[in-house]
Amino acid sequence: MSKNNRVTFLFKLLLLAYLGFLFIMTLLPDSTNITYETTVNFVPFSSIDNFFYDIMANGFINWEFLATKPTGVADIVLYTFTDSFKNLAGNIILFVPLGLLYPLSRKSKVGFFHAFIVILGTTFSIELIQYLFLTSRRADIDDIILNLIGGLIGFVIYKWIE
Repeated sequence: MSKNNRVTFLFKLLLLAYLGFLFIMTLLPDSTNITYETTVNFVPFSSIDNFFYDIMANGFINWEFLATKPTGVADIVLYTFTDSFKNLAGNIILFVPLGLLYPLSRKSKVGFFHAFIVILGTTFSIELIQYLFLTSRRADIDDIILNLIGGLIGFVIYKWIE
């Protein structure tokens, strides 16, 4: 796929807007979750396992919330799914645009290893900043795994449309 300068510039702007959104979603303090102590998980798949267990036990739809017959669009979007499902799906979906937009914003071709390093470096940096500076966020190796999966899904979409 040959890209001209205008298209590349457009994808660079989209990537910049996405990175701003990513910064807001992951690195701004969450005032509803301040613990005043560092929380971290270095054990791979422990959080993922807990989320899957919760989904298997309680499902991924919050039926108690839906039984209240909500009418607000924001409430429906925020509360229809269980927290475990939102965490798993959200961590994957959040990084799909990086895997797609990063190669599209480059003039040269981006290979799998290059994309892998960029995605891994981005998610690792976010988790490191959360661990070092944000008491309202939890640094988690499982977030890195899920974010990497999402970014690689985005890269596969890029390769598919290339």
